[in-house]
Amino acid sequence: MVATDAKPAKLVARDVETCLQAELGIHVDYKKIGVVTYESPNVDADKPEPERRSQVPTYLPEDVIELAIEEHPSRFAFQSVNLFISDEKVQAEVELVRDGTESLGRASSSNILFPQNVIGEATLNAVGDLLDGSIRLCLSGVREVQLNGQAAVIVTVCLIKQRDKRNLAGCSLDAGNVNQTVVFATLDAVNRVLGKLGAASSVEYRIT
Repeated sequence: MVATDAKPAKLVARDVETCLQAELGIHVDYKKIGVVTYESPNVDADKPEPERRSQVPTYLPEDVIELAIEEHPSRFAFQSVNLFISDEKVQAEVELVRDGTESLGRASSSNILFPQNVIGEATLNAVGDLLDGSIRLCLSGVREVQLNGQAAVIVTVCLIKQRDKRNLAGCSLDAGNVNQTVVFATLDAVNRVLGKLGAASSVEYRIT
């Protein structure tokens, strides 16, 4: 950006950083913001020539390089989670929303001893419905742990896109509802790579 020399370039960059964060919710390190300064008009014009400050080079608009603003895609947000356990199987329903589009993911298993795994799978199914069909999200595991004396959930996910494979991990502290905590931990894993994942052109609800 271009500014007068009335304020040091470092302070101008910090002001820009603050404005981007407050107005657009975008965080850009002020050290990455380029500032070109020029001498304010009529500054020290009434002073003798020896006392005037040295002239700052004049830059034309084409000499100024604008830094691209990084776009932050919207993240998946939690709506609801329901868990149904019987003597024979466990079922989970997770509802998410992204850019105003809702998605409902379902999953079931005959292993009633690990219902949290089913919640993680239902969450990934809901996420997958809003992503490009070439992307697969597979649950690797759900684990309840203690972090500094506080209960937490860690979820590991395998992301497969064509021939590429990537392992993701997410964590969330338990705020009193372990089912929601599993959803939050799963979203923590996948939300970090949303910018590199293509969105689905249409959404179809899965019926199980």
